[in-house]
Amino acid sequence: MSKQDIPVILHNDNRGLLSVEDGQLDVLQLSADGRPPKRLLSCPTRLVLRARLAASQGADKPRRLDLHTLGQKGEHSHTLHLKKIHVLVEPTHQDDAEEWVNVLMEAAYPVTKPNRRVLLIVNPFGGKGKARQVVKSDVLPILEAAGCLVDMRETTHRNHAEEIARDMELKYDVIATASGDGIIYELLNGMAQRPDAKRSMRTPIAPIPLGSGCAASVNLFGIKDGFNVPLAVLNVIKGQKMTVDLCSILLMPSKERRVFFLSTALGLMVDLDIGTEHLRWMGDSRFIYGFLRGVAQSKPLKARIRLDVIESDKDTMAAEARQKAAEERGPVLVGGGTDPLELIRGVQKMAVSEPAAAESSQPKPAAETEEELDDGPLPPAHPLQPDDSWLTLESLPNKTKDRSSSISSTTSSVSSHPHRGNWEDGFKMLYLYAGLMPWVSRDLNQWPVLQPASGAIEVAVQRVAPRNTLLSNITGAEQGEPYWDDSQHYYRVRAFTAENLDKKSQPSFTLDGEGLPWDSFHVEVLPSAACFLSLDGRFYHSDFVTKHHTHGNGKKKSKALHRQHS
Repeated sequence: MSKQDIPVILHNDNRGLLSVEDGQLDVLQLSADGRPPKRLLSCPTRLVLRARLAASQGADKPRRLDLHTLGQKGEHSHTLHLKKIHVLVEPTHQDDAEEWVNVLMEAAYPVTKPNRRVLLIVNPFGGKGKARQVVKSDVLPILEAAGCLVDMRETTHRNHAEEIARDMELKYDVIATASGDGIIYELLNGMAQRPDAKRSMRTPIAPIPLGSGCAASVNLFGIKDGFNVPLAVLNVIKGQKMTVDLCSILLMPSKERRVFFLSTALGLMVDLDIGTEHLRWMGDSRFIYGFLRGVAQSKPLKARIRLDVIESDKDTMAAEARQKAAEERGPVLVGGGTDPLELIRGVQKMAVSEPAAAESSQPKPAAETEEELDDGPLPPAHPLQPDDSWLTLESLPNKTKDRSSSISSTTSSVSSHPHRGNWEDGFKMLYLYAGLMPWVSRDLNQWPVLQPASGAIEVAVQRVAPRNTLLSNITGAEQGEPYWDDSQHYYRVRAFTAENLDKKSQPSFTLDGEGLPWDSFHVEVLPSAACFLSLDGRFYHSDFVTKHHTHGNGKKKSKALHRQHS
């Protein structure tokens, strides 16, 4: 008998064998007549939550061994459920059983530590009003089976999560959010107000998708599993820390400062979001409806945008994103996006160079630079001062003929700017969408070449174009295909400003889906300011960066669109 196999007595008094080998746990029922053993449980160690040997009741008495795992309903199923098995270990095998439990737990937690301390924030009205029920039936049982220590708090009013984050003790290994993206936004803004903001933001966030908008979960788990609650809970238990950029936004003229982790939007995308609040019962399908309605109206955005551009060449950005994905994934034999459940089938795929270090409530950041180890407040926000190196895009009201309001004749014309991204004077904007994660929802991979924690924010500026062009982009939106359309201008920037040129007809903009009054605002990146948990330490890789996509007929189409601008 090897260390990885242990004889046991099963619940039905039959003889059994527990085996852990090559990243796989098997529970076998042995036959007394020489027939092959019956497999009662087989699961990858990635799905093992806990193995515990009960205290001895006497030298001559068997000891109970509890196994808690997540099980798949079929080899290729994405459905996970909690499984508990209890067996007895006879006195003659108890020393081996203790060693076996250690072997299994080391295989189950190769790069993280078990028994995390979890602050669970629940929006009881999330998930179409079923969040509280799902937390009780699915979330808490899995966390408790894994031995997590859970401090659960329900939100009772708007910005309650912000208050919790502002005042909480820094004693948790992870903050789990059972809601949509709005709770994450509130948490981060609560942390940002603290005198120890940088320290508090090193506590990782793990979203559990129980809201109408769950973009963070889609970016972590992909289109198929973006709403997979048990998988998200597994991430709370075993996820690896990954740093992410935030953005600081200074609202003018009040100079109020907020932070965001996902996106900010102007124009059509504002109507798409806050204009469909009454349709939350539709889930994220409401955004498709809002987009169709907005395209039908095609109301131009009147704004002046100034961008501190890093890159605007789409081919260059796509090539860089694919190269980065290839480096992270390693050799790939077949094309296609990564299925998150591939990570928990079969052998553990993560390279482990050393035993997992003990996790404290303040985990060490991925890169231990002096700045990241600073426990103080966020740096103060000041109005940005764009200069002639910035790109200025203007979409003016029809009645505006006097262009003297532009900052200068050189900046009002973009024709000579090296990063104009094919923008021409006279183009009309339909919307601006700036983001820090690739997916906005399952239906829209808006920033497919975005590289997290790069110190930049991606800005997509959609100009007014024929309705059939805009509608055709819906088909490939979940794969990021609109990126290649020449009517969508794309910029990777360090910072930008947005000035409202028609406050009466477009009074609002959105910040992580929350509507705010819009006069003007200034946005700059806060590099690696926050931390999320991910099952493999990165965002999900889309087909856009794992398959070879090309423009197709994009260049031919772009010439026609170029002549049709308003």
